Amino acid sequence: MIIMKQFKAMMKYELIDVKNRKGIFIMSILMPVIFFLIFSSLNEKDASAETQQLIRDYLLSMTTFSLTSFAMFTFPLEMINDKKEGWSKTLFRAPLSPILYYVCKVLKIMVMFMLSIIIVFLVGHFIKGVNMTAFEWMISGLSLLFGGMIYLTFGLLLSQFNDAQRMSTVSNILYLGLAMLGGLWFPVFLFPDWLKQIAYLSPTYNFKNLAAGLFSDSYPYQSILILIVYGLIFTLAALWLRNKSEVMK
Repeated sequence: MIIMKQFKAMMKYELIDVKNRKGIFIMSILMPVIFFLIFSSLNEKDASAETQQLIRDYLLSMTTFSLTSFAMFTFPLEMINDKKEGWSKTLFRAPLSPILYYVCKVLKIMVMFMLSIIIVFLVGHFIKGVNMTAFEWMISGLSLLFGGMIYLTFGLLLSQFNDAQRMSTVSNILYLGLAMLGGLWFPVFLFPDWLKQIAYLSPTYNFKNLAAGLFSDSYPYQSILILIVYGLIFTLAALWLRNKSEVMK
């Protein structure tokens, strides 16, 4: 009963915080939407099936791009600021489980994920006429939500930085670099052969592929496995860095 009250209080605080940070939330969705609208406008006169598939693929790419922004910026930045301001330590001194703190943080980002997926999908369907069956829309959204949940482990690793400015610099480089390498801006089939092999193993490519794979001849289950491996690596690295920093204090 006490845990439920604490959970409700924490979630209420986190959701209010989303409202207060609506500028960051809007930009994390607006940029991918603008990129999608520009790209699709360049091809809107071509009604061929191949072009329509490219537009659908780019819609999924930009949705992935939006989710990685929340995972690599919003999530770790909040964790760092909470530590810097002493908010997390204050909560942990109170009768609040650290697990409950992290659960509420993750659920807050998951809410952002869901809103982002819904908004970008609505823009794709109603403004640019991207057509999928109800089942395909639903599975694509759930696949991206699942991938986003695993990708949060990347944010957990980045949250081990003590300085928010340094974290933002590193995140920007990784965010843009992985987006390009993962084929979010340019299709991977345009890459040279040597780069394709690297792209196929990148976390961002496999994140997007959870949804895009629905439209291939056979579903790429290996993308799930690759993402899980990345998730384990990022989590273990974050725990190691956290333990190391606590020992050095």
